[in-house]
Amino acid sequence: MRVSKSITTLCIVVVLLLVTFFTLGPFVWMLSGSFKTQAEIMAPGLGRLIPRAPTLANYRTLFARVPFAGYFVNTVFVASATALLTTLVSAMGGYALAKYDFRGKRIATTVVLGTMLLPGVVLLAPLFRLVHALHLIDTFWGLILPTAASGFGVLVTRQYFRAVPNALLDSGRLDGASEWRIFWSIVLPLVRPILSALLIFTFLGTWNSYLWPMIVLRNERNFLLTVAVTNVVASLHQQEYGVVLAGTLISITPIVLLFLALQREFIHGLTLGAVKQ
Repeated sequence: MRVSKSITTLCIVVVLLLVTFFTLGPFVWMLSGSFKTQAEIMAPGLGRLIPRAPTLANYRTLFARVPFAGYFVNTVFVASATALLTTLVSAMGGYALAKYDFRGKRIATTVVLGTMLLPGVVLLAPLFRLVHALHLIDTFWGLILPTAASGFGVLVTRQYFRAVPNALLDSGRLDGASEWRIFWSIVLPLVRPILSALLIFTFLGTWNSYLWPMIVLRNERNFLLTVAVTNVVASLHQQEYGVVLAGTLISITPIVLLFLALQREFIHGLTLGAVKQ
């Protein structure tokens, strides 16, 4: 039994090491390549992991020729606004479905669930026509507003709101609190972990989104980092792979640091309620 358990543990460790290697390998190579010269990057094989002569020339070229700081500010604004608006709208929808009884409640819940079954690509054409009709093409609001209503966020928050005792809501009503005051001051603090998780999840998704920003945005000044790295940086430096690697590294570094800093809150929010008390 002890030998079998040791073999099982060894197999698990080997699998985890392989997964870690194939997951982190490209990021480590990207970090290394951003400090290499063009000749060293194009050397046959994978090359040395540590550059022979580390250089910051790729980063200097990137910031000298491309308004990278502007793209970074655009991405932070769009991701933050989308995350805040989506979390608020999802919380309001989840609270209404969890705590209010109204005609058509089951139908509304089914419709929200049905929106999660549709592939996002199917909605691109009608969504583009809607954004075009509202004159939001090439604007940040054209990116933010279409994602404000999240079926996933509504259903997830609904499950957590159902666990909030109705007695707390009744106590607030007896004290003369309005429905909005009850929602904002009593209910939301009780489900803060799932709201934090949803906020982080939405921020990550918006930061990494590429297809919808590429369709909506036309002016290069409004580009997000994902679009800028793919279209601007790659087109200007088709043969300068070190510059492309530097731009990609800069675009993903903030989001990686954010996840590492808030991963405990993120995991706690997703797993809260998974175990019955």
